[in-house]
Amino acid sequence: MDPHFLFNTLNAIAEWCRTDGAVAEAAVLRLSAMLRSVLAGVRAATWPLAQELELVRTLFELHLLRDPDLFQLTQEVEPGLESFPVPPLVLLPLAENAVKHGPAAGHRGPIHLTVRAHGDTLVFTLENPGASRGPREGSSGLPTVERRLALAYAGGAHLTLSSENARTRVTVTLPRASPPTGLTT
Repeated sequence: MDPHFLFNTLNAIAEWCRTDGAVAEAAVLRLSAMLRSVLAGVRAATWPLAQELELVRTLFELHLLRDPDLFQLTQEVEPGLESFPVPPLVLLPLAENAVKHGPAAGHRGPIHLTVRAHGDTLVFTLENPGASRGPREGSSGLPTVERRLALAYAGGAHLTLSSENARTRVTVTLPRASPPTGLTT
């Protein structure tokens, strides 16, 4: 989890405590649920896709609580994939990047999250406004996700990053076979 996101959210909650108690309460509940999920995720080799997507949705909700006009979120998850096992916390850094380098960097517009089965693979696509300039020197988000996927799927999973028409798309393709237990850390 990006420390800047955590501290910015805590600072926003402190402000809402003075101005809007209901929003402060909603943010605390979402943030605590998110932190519980992160703690559970670091202890597990896999968890259901539904848990990973809930964590990502909570991240987006917290951003939208802070700035309701920051982006519009659309989600399309093919029914029946909720129980598909995935390495925990592998999609969270991608969602963080989508906001950080997209709407939070001044590129307002929609964020699209799509999950579909395609043959014997699961394809997760996240698209955000703003053209990618590729991984930055010293960045850890994409390299960490790529390393975790390589370890979990022995090279059978893929991450691609592309940029077109002032939008960035990251696609993660996972084999439908479960990752071997214990190889995600």
